[in-house]
Amino acid sequence: MHRELKEQAIRLRLKKQLGYGAIRKQVPVSKSTLSVWLRPFPLSEERIVELKRAGWSKSEVKIERYRATMRKKRNDKDQKEYDKYLKHFTRIPQNTFFASGLMLYLAEGGKTSNYSVSLANTDPRIIKFFIKWLRGFFSVPRARLRAQLHLYENMNIKKETEFWKNELGFERNQLYKPYITRYKKASFLYRESFRHGTCSLTLADTIVKRKVMMAVRAYLDAILSSKTFLPGV
Repeated sequence: MHRELKEQAIRLRLKKQLGYGAIRKQVPVSKSTLSVWLRPFPLSEERIVELKRAGWSKSEVKIERYRATMRKKRNDKDQKEYDKYLKHFTRIPQNTFFASGLMLYLAEGGKTSNYSVSLANTDPRIIKFFIKWLRGFFSVPRARLRAQLHLYENMNIKKETEFWKNELGFERNQLYKPYITRYKKASFLYRESFRHGTCSLTLADTIVKRKVMMAVRAYLDAILSSKTFLPGV
């Protein structure tokens, strides 16, 4: 029930651009709960002005503007942190890049098959990182890679297929037929512009798979047996 109310609240925010007060009239939850649900979906200043002219109360306008201000402050802080770390990572040592790829595979990669290297994620940057990693450390030609998309029937299948093809720099024959999941109430958020389903990248190569898994194993053993580690750990 709680999940359905959350979906309803976000739907009203995204589709109808309603304020907190209007949404609470249709979604019976506390202000604090609604605030948490709608935090990632602020109204634009243009929409706030538009609703004010339509008869919004001063308190409603004040609340929306306050949240927009706080969001901007958080974004500004995040940008400063991002800039700091971007400068720090200007030059990434080869060993660091290699180790980060191993940890990514340990966490997200397929381990049951002995014949293929595979990794699935919803973030195109993660998939592109892994492609760069495979090509750089295992000399894997891009043309040997394949991908299958997991999409929802309420998504624009052709558009999402084109999105991933362009993002990954693939040819059309490198994408298998998408796996389509039937539409469910809980999946309506997949219509948002930043949702593109899940991409499963695959490389059919027994030798590379064994190298990756042995490298992961060796790295873990080296870390766990190392005596030169963080102070106090």
